[in-house]
Amino acid sequence: MSSLLHPSRRPFVILAVLYSSVLFTSTAVQHYLMGSQVWDLGIFEQFNWLIANGKINTISSLRNITPLQDHFSLLLLPIALVYKLSPNAYMLFALQSLALGCMPALAADLCRRQGVKRELIWALAIAIVLSPYSFLVNRGDFHPDVLTLPLMLLAIREVNQPRRWLYYPCLLLTLFAKNAQALFGIGLSFYALAKGQRARAAITLAISMTWWSLATHMSSAGGDHVGIRLGYLGDTKLEMLTTLITRPWVVFNEAPPDSILLYSLGLSLPFLALFGRASWKALLGCTPIYFTNLISASSIQRELNHHYSIGILAFLIGGCIDALAQANPPSLQRAKTILYATLLFSTAALLGYGRLGYYQSRLLPRLQEAQDFQAAKHIIQPNDSVLTIANYAAHMAGRQMVRQIEKPGYGAVDQYDWIVLPAPDIPINIAGKLKRVDRTKLGPSVARVRREAEAAQMNCRSANASIVLCSRS
Repeated sequence: MSSLLHPSRRPFVILAVLYSSVLFTSTAVQHYLMGSQVWDLGIFEQFNWLIANGKINTISSLRNITPLQDHFSLLLLPIALVYKLSPNAYMLFALQSLALGCMPALAADLCRRQGVKRELIWALAIAIVLSPYSFLVNRGDFHPDVLTLPLMLLAIREVNQPRRWLYYPCLLLTLFAKNAQALFGIGLSFYALAKGQRARAAITLAISMTWWSLATHMSSAGGDHVGIRLGYLGDTKLEMLTTLITRPWVVFNEAPPDSILLYSLGLSLPFLALFGRASWKALLGCTPIYFTNLISASSIQRELNHHYSIGILAFLIGGCIDALAQANPPSLQRAKTILYATLLFSTAALLGYGRLGYYQSRLLPRLQEAQDFQAAKHIIQPNDSVLTIANYAAHMAGRQMVRQIEKPGYGAVDQYDWIVLPAPDIPINIAGKLKRVDRTKLGPSVARVRREAEAAQMNCRSANASIVLCSRS
């Protein structure tokens, strides 16, 4: 504890605590104001609930596969143990906020060990804190791979260290978050090779490819994500590779150049003033993830509010540290110039990409609905089965049986203990716009489910102005 409060570390530890608090508050408020969805928050909460309650081989009612069949995320096992202490989404948000929030202190300590000037350390800390990606990826959602960000940065910094006891555990824990984390491992092997660590690069590549093969096989029931997102390039991996080599322009049909530019700028803008010649090795390391995101038919891989770029963030920070720790440090005046430029770039990035206005335009208008929902939710017991809409399912996923009416196959409505529906006249978020339920595509489904419940002799009533509850007699 005394080492954490050393005068040289204390300001960055305090910054990390404040940053973690801001991250947690922002995501907790968004969740409370109905800004979360069942994909992926609800799914991962139900996975954790199943594991925490000894049902690891039970099929998730939200995902129709068992918890480990979704990307073979072994990291869910220890996460579920912590989740069991307080089984709700806010515990997952707290873990994720701590992982992201500790990054300024961790990066500052790594810089300090390299003898980086204090002004430059502050510049990197500011870039991390004001990065819109860190802010957005944490808001209203949860993914195990985001929790591994500190481990990824440690692995990057340990590449050229002779010791092994820290590097390989960090690598393995990072890979265990999901099968696609093998892309980070492949990038890490590129980075190690650029650093002249040939043996470590080969071992890292072998471990990553082995994990990819094993985890993909174990999670095959979850679907072929490569085929889904890259299928436009060909039916086989050889055809995909051939298309990329012979007709690379087809990628622009799925990823327009302007979207690529905006995505790249949003990720890198806070760190631009901190890059130097030594950064190229880390930038090389992020190419497997970056290139995969660019060519994916799924546009969410190029959006800053999704987890697909978390490994890129680790390499960007690592590249900054490489540049700041160079043999010829800048003068004090130049260090201050870098600090002010970073502050300017980072602020511009946060204001331009941070979606700060969403709280006023999309979330706060649903405050009354959120309060009514919480009031109605209190009478539903943890073991009760629930049928509801996807938005509400994100708040009721900590149970074995919860299904959403938007997905076919929910069966007879009277098999559920409770049906939770929005009132027809309340506004909900549809594609970024608030619309009355009865004026959206969801409206007919809500009305149909209520008619089915009443026909099945279920007791349907307005719990309050926003929520309709149906229960078995």
